[in-house]
Amino acid sequence: MEKRRISVPVATLWTSPKAPRESDQLALDGDTKQWVANMTTAETIDLCDSKRLETQAVFNDEVIIETIQDDWAKVYLVSQPDDADQRGYSGWLPTKLLSSESVTYDQKADIVHVVVPFTTLYDRQHQPLFTLVMGTELSKLGVEGQLMQVDTPLGEGYIATDSTVVSVTGTTLGRQMIALARQFLGLRYLWAGISPYGFDCSGLMYTLHRVMGIQIPRDADDQRKGGKSVEPENMQPGDLLFFAYEHGKGFVHHVGMYIGDGQMIQSRTPGKQVDIAKLTEMRYAPEFVAARRYWQ
Repeated sequence: MEKRRISVPVATLWTSPKAPRESDQLALDGDTKQWVANMTTAETIDLCDSKRLETQAVFNDEVIIETIQDDWAKVYLVSQPDDADQRGYSGWLPTKLLSSESVTYDQKADIVHVVVPFTTLYDRQHQPLFTLVMGTELSKLGVEGQLMQVDTPLGEGYIATDSTVVSVTGTTLGRQMIALARQFLGLRYLWAGISPYGFDCSGLMYTLHRVMGIQIPRDADDQRKGGKSVEPENMQPGDLLFFAYEHGKGFVHHVGMYIGDGQMIQSRTPGKQVDIAKLTEMRYAPEFVAARRYWQ
């Protein structure tokens, strides 16, 4: 099957080519920042209620194209593991958000991740192209002063070297992920979101792990099946906490990250935001099902 790469900072994958609303044109054009900024709370909730979105991908993510219909492609995201299909998480997106051809890189090159919320991608002449987001994965070609040369679907480019360096403090990877997550307190929830323009619950956990070089599944239900099982009395900051319908016996519908003292950081629910919750909240206490650790 043909492979391409995402050629915009953040691309949204839809459940079908008919799923977007008139107000979603900015997303179809790859302008996720302005699309999210323009949406009302009601419109963000409708993304979930009307089942419009599947997930998002970031610049340089590789996709496998299954089919193309008019200006749309059904793709599988190689970077987002999904138990439903070994090719990765699937959805529809406009073909204009993809590279025009397959792109491969030197397998010996070091892989780096953008670990700050936003950083600028520059072209060969050091002119700004656009803003990359946290979680973007690139092949390192070299370092020129304060800039790192990277390989991209648009050719060789540059980003700030320090944008790939985890500067937050923490004695473990788990604590470092919590420090990264705290940057987003107050950020509005975005159904299917995986970027600093808006996260859903599992998208936040996916991106936090990705910047640390840890690959985990995209969805909460799949995330619950992997990692190391942790008993409640042994939970440590950075562990993922899962909640399921039917008093913890049904489908896993939510995930948060334990921060200690009986609390977790989370992207709460459509219409809400990233916040800190107590595990004793009635919304969570009866539905707790498991804790998992990927960082150790």
